[in-house]
Amino acid sequence: MIILGIDSSFKTASVGILEDDKVIVSYTLNHKRTHSEKLLEMIDMALKIAKLDISDIDAFCVTKGPGSFTGLRIGLATIKGLCHALNKPCYLVSTLDALYENVYAPYFDDIIYAPIMDARRGEVYCAAYKNNEKIIEDSALNINLFLDKLNKFECRKIVFTGDGVVPNKNIISDKLLDKCEFAPEHLLFGSGEAVISAGLKYGKKVLYNDILPEYLRMSQAERLKNEI
Repeated sequence: MIILGIDSSFKTASVGILEDDKVIVSYTLNHKRTHSEKLLEMIDMALKIAKLDISDIDAFCVTKGPGSFTGLRIGLATIKGLCHALNKPCYLVSTLDALYENVYAPYFDDIIYAPIMDARRGEVYCAAYKNNEKIIEDSALNINLFLDKLNKFECRKIVFTGDGVVPNKNIISDKLLDKCEFAPEHLLFGSGEAVISAGLKYGKKVLYNDILPEYLRMSQAERLKNEI
């Protein structure tokens, strides 16, 4: 089976193609151009590199959120259109599950993996995993509250990944000291192949009309409207 996966929930955009668990293409772009300008172009380039036609894709995979509201809408709309036109299924997966899949190392024991995404206003989109189980569900929390929750679990190390690492690194280090570790920079954002892998493990297989986002909290425009 050939699956094409995308992640547009960060400022980066990523496209991956897997055939029977083999990575054919992994393509990530970190550029100021918007997702609406680059995503379809990236999909087309990935297909050309793999010498595939879009009709060769058996299924698609996409992150449903949390993440950038605009980025998620563009990614989901793109995959929804392709699934509709080609009559192909889609695997919807949490962005946090995909981040976890990107760094999970099964040969290390007693490790907690904590993907965090910058939600601004002192908050992060976050989850936590231990022994391949989700111990904190997808949430939007104040970073200090999330760290307090993590501290209640026994573990040797807590590995942080996601774009929430950079703005919160000092807070995490001060609170957890040598208990924390940070993923390298190239693993702080999503990857198309991790989206596919996580989608097949944890995602939900749906048809195009059920491709919907999960934001975890209201957009800034919605919050401002409620304050009026």
